[in-house]
Amino acid sequence: MIASDGDHLISLIDEISYVAPPSPMLSQYEDIPAEYFCNSDNRPSDCGENCQCTHKIDIPLDAIVEIVLVDEVQQVNLSHPFHLHGTSFHVLGLGRSPDNNVKRMNLQHAIDLDRRGMLKRRFVKPALKDTVAVPNNGYTVIRFRADNPGFWLFHCHFQFHIVIGMNLVIQIGSKKDLPPIPPNFPRCGNHVPPILM
Repeated sequence: MIASDGDHLISLIDEISYVAPPSPMLSQYEDIPAEYFCNSDNRPSDCGENCQCTHKIDIPLDAIVEIVLVDEVQQVNLSHPFHLHGTSFHVLGLGRSPDNNVKRMNLQHAIDLDRRGMLKRRFVKPALKDTVAVPNNGYTVIRFRADNPGFWLFHCHFQFHIVIGMNLVIQIGSKKDLPPIPPNFPRCGNHVPPILM
């Protein structure tokens, strides 16, 4: 979804626009204040309708994850190509609303369709991908096993949408599931280039 925060356009996933953290999550996670992170279950009280933060979703290692992507913005011939780093996923379903009485797809409508069994899933030989298009005014259902620990970016592949926040980070596993940070590993801000006179 594309919205405006008054000064510029922002892009949203679950009404959250992604803002990059001040340090890399993989090597300097402890340097990032906890209030930088949020998700749809953990929104700061002052976040407002279009929240801006480091959108991060925590997934236990080896969990089965299903994501339903819904395009709520009716833009003609614009399907968002969503890409997940770190793992491939199966595409179980893709299309527009099977309910002809509804002209505009939104998350609540998709949830209702799913409860009624109308978002069909194909479990026999589903396509394996790392990028899939979400049809304009439609939905896509993906599923994967979270077996690769780390911090993985999930984003629309339109560069403009990445820049204005249509991303989130999926954290698979916990710190104990990750390899240790090598000793003397470079840190952001500790490299000072030589000053030439």
